[in-house]
Amino acid sequence: DDIQGRLLFKEKNVFLKNMLHYWYMPLCGILLTSVLNFAVVRGNEVISEVIDQLLAGQEIVFGSFLGEFAALTAIGFAAAFVAAAVSGKYGVLVSARYRQQVIQKLYRMEYQYFDEHNSASVINKVNADLNEAERFLGETLVMLAADAVAVVIYANYVRRLNAGLFLMALVCYPLVLWIANRLVRKIHSLTMTYREKSDAITSIAQDALNGILVVRSFGLEDYFQDKMHTATLALVDNEEKRARVSNTAVLIRKLIQWIPNILCAIYAVVLVMHGKLSVGELLAFILVLSKLVESFMGLPFQMVDAAGSIVSIQRVEEILRTREEGGISRGQSVSQPEEEIVLAFDNLTFGYSEAQTVLEHAQFEVHRGENVAFVGESGGGKSTIFHLLCGFYRAQKGTYRLYGRDFAEWDIDKAREQFALVSQNVFLFPASIEENIRYGRWDASGEEVVAACKEAEIHDFIESLPMKYQTIVGERGAMLSGGQRQRIAIARAILKNAPILLLDEPTSAIDEGTEKEIQRAIARVRQGRTCLTIAHRLSTIQDADWIFEVKNKKIEEVGTYEQYMETIL
Repeated sequence: DDIQGRLLFKEKNVFLKNMLHYWYMPLCGILLTSVLNFAVVRGNEVISEVIDQLLAGQEIVFGSFLGEFAALTAIGFAAAFVAAAVSGKYGVLVSARYRQQVIQKLYRMEYQYFDEHNSASVINKVNADLNEAERFLGETLVMLAADAVAVVIYANYVRRLNAGLFLMALVCYPLVLWIANRLVRKIHSLTMTYREKSDAITSIAQDALNGILVVRSFGLEDYFQDKMHTATLALVDNEEKRARVSNTAVLIRKLIQWIPNILCAIYAVVLVMHGKLSVGELLAFILVLSKLVESFMGLPFQMVDAAGSIVSIQRVEEILRTREEGGISRGQSVSQPEEEIVLAFDNLTFGYSEAQTVLEHAQFEVHRGENVAFVGESGGGKSTIFHLLCGFYRAQKGTYRLYGRDFAEWDIDKAREQFALVSQNVFLFPASIEENIRYGRWDASGEEVVAACKEAEIHDFIESLPMKYQTIVGERGAMLSGGQRQRIAIARAILKNAPILLLDEPTSAIDEGTEKEIQRAIARVRQGRTCLTIAHRLSTIQDADWIFEVKNKKIEEVGTYEQYMETIL
């Protein structure tokens, strides 16, 4: 029933492995905390001995008494200070290492994960859940360790002082553990629900902001406001339940905390009356009792606090357990072979799920330097072909060869260096024009950037802007027109200088005049390259050497542009 144990000690838990990587730091913290608690215990013993000596009429040497007490205070203070510093550094190091692993994982995960999961959920896991994991390390885990150490040391002191008092102090602890376990389960469930509802709210806000043009054009403001309001009410309702459970935990903790104090105080007085406990020992016991009970009560209720953090850790671990782009080695240098057949599908079958097959036994070849076009109805699988070519998805059956080699034998990064993609939905980062173009090849010189822009017929426009190449394009390139974004994407592809050019309906969202400019730019960038084009507009494929039609999950060669026109007229 121990949720923390099941999660934190799972064999493949990356978070736990990171915690154990710096094992010496929490060990050092535990030792220092032990020194602090031993100093407190010894200080109580000193006070107890002095009081008993005074009551017995013995002479007290205050110099030796105060000297030892001052030394214990200094040792305790130093131990507490260093323990706090070590614990803080431990939390920072583990969190930084864990965060870096998550970020690296995001860039290696299969592309399909991002298709199947809402981006808002991924963002929340990377931000809010990682922050909660960091808080667990910096606060909750520290308190858990401190309470555990304190319980052991103070309980042992009370046991040595009087076994009956020790048993009396423990009388309520089984009840506390039972209540804490019930609360942990409840908090865990409510926190998981909270995270899911928080993802939903982030998703609604993100959709509304990304589609603000559609929202305002169709008067959807009230719809999205109502949707957000409903989601917010659900979140508030969940948080009210979580607050009630947390407040109940605090109240129960306070009530139970007084029971052993009262019982032990009464029992201690009885022991003093019967001469089984000295007055000095009574005072020392009272001082230690509050710390012992506080630690006793704190330990299980720290588990309640940890339950919320563990939900976040589980959500992050879900990312780290996601399959990477497997079957493809990284880091091996694969040179571009001098093969005549550049791309080939051999009896290839692919589907996004068992019930959604897109291609069945697909076959085609593309030779070096050819200009090939893919046509067919929307949703037929044309863009899927490009995703397969770039290695975003893996085929269930059949073979895909790049330059005569099975794609699985290629280093994934080296394979993608062979492609330059220009999509119909151009994505530009909210950075400068120059930076967006340099993403094609970051080490390019300024002259090469300008040359690429001239070939893409966008240089003159850039020079007309007040900030020229340093002009910020806005989120997703919102400050530019569709044609301008498209030409920047072409400039980026030119700068990359890849041998294979993939054009995914590059002129589908622009006007006829701009289309001619884009086609001139594409004609230049095609020179000396193998080019594959997806197109709905017939004007885009007039220069194609060969045309393939994607139809009924097959890829059929239909010949040249003239031959294709004969089949549709």
